[in-house]
Amino acid sequence: MSTDNSKILLAKNKQLDALLQVAVRLTSETDLNTLLDLIVKTTNELLNSERATVFLVNEEEQSISSRIGIGLEKTEIRFSINEGIAGFVARTGEILIIDDPYSHPDFNKQIDIQTGFKTRNILCAPMQNLDKKIIGVFQVLNKRADNFSEDDKELLLALASISAAAIENARLIEERNRQLEELKKAYDELQAAQETIIRQEKLATIGQLASGISHEIRSQLTVVSAVSGIRRLHPDDEKVKTYTGLILEARNRIVSILDEIRDFSKKKEYVKQSHNLNSIIENVVELCSFDKDLDNITLNANLNKSAPPEVYVNSDKIKQVLINLIRNAGHASPPKSTITIEVETSADNQTIIITDQGSGIPDEIAQHIWEPFFTTKKQGMGLGLDICKRIIESHNGKIWFETEVGRGTTFFVQLSKSKTDSIN
Repeated sequence: MSTDNSKILLAKNKQLDALLQVAVRLTSETDLNTLLDLIVKTTNELLNSERATVFLVNEEEQSISSRIGIGLEKTEIRFSINEGIAGFVARTGEILIIDDPYSHPDFNKQIDIQTGFKTRNILCAPMQNLDKKIIGVFQVLNKRADNFSEDDKELLLALASISAAAIENARLIEERNRQLEELKKAYDELQAAQETIIRQEKLATIGQLASGISHEIRSQLTVVSAVSGIRRLHPDDEKVKTYTGLILEARNRIVSILDEIRDFSKKKEYVKQSHNLNSIIENVVELCSFDKDLDNITLNANLNKSAPPEVYVNSDKIKQVLINLIRNAGHASPPKSTITIEVETSADNQTIIITDQGSGIPDEIAQHIWEPFFTTKKQGMGLGLDICKRIIESHNGKIWFETEVGRGTTFFVQLSKSKTDSIN
């Protein structure tokens, strides 16, 4: 065997070995972008060229686009399948070796003019899948040593065949992952819709129940109105006046809460006006002093008497919120502990701060406490905090909490000072 033939055979063996290695690498890669990058770099190395590009065919748009390339500033170039050398190969399936690109009718000189790159020769081959369908085009520019040869063409065809199979596989995996993601999204949306339907059904049921029993409760509460007569019989007795006032106020609040539950799923607009926040809090503390659940709890209201804070609210609704928060704090607190109520004033807002000495709220509970129907109480409905949140938000206010397990919980209620103020 001659020396030249030995060199040729050695070169062929090296190419075959390189192809086998490439095949293993390409078939093991499933990410399409990583795969295309690997294909381009490998092609550029094996063919000793200055620039290599992989174009993928888009049948719907009748276009081809370069997903990635070596020596390109852009990571994608898109044009019609009826344009350029790559477009010609994608349409016809021909393999082209062009030694004088500038004389070829399909060569686009403008790209060289725009980029400053000088194309000396081109090797372009189609990528066909197992069904002989053209899915892309290999385009290699400027063989460094000489012009592209028939051996280079055969090597590129082999690379194209391996690459087409790898690309099809990666596309199938990419499509499967996309479909799985869509299925997951659809499942999540369906689950959310089901939860919404269940919640709305519960709300509707509560509304119907509240409507059904509202008349009965109102009828029973008419007896409570008789305390007005007791007040008239003892016009000078301050204790009678105080207690009957509290009873009548509690009666009105019960009716208001019934209406709140009945209209739970509806957005509410409340009649608001300016109020002394100290007076609201003092009245709430006095009402809570009659609550047997709070008998062993001290309520400590630290209020600024010299400059009473003003808020623009519906006072009855804010009292309802504060009573709910104080009762919750009491249920979470050990006997003989203290619940502190304070007010912080800023330029536009007043913030009521209610702090207990309870055991705090664990994370697994804290993330759900604003959800309707979530409760840790044996006899609770799980509506209290959600109603509180709705009331405060209807005041353009904010309500939130901070908690530390073993140390206690603090609730914050932020309200506007005046009609024109807004919470930021």
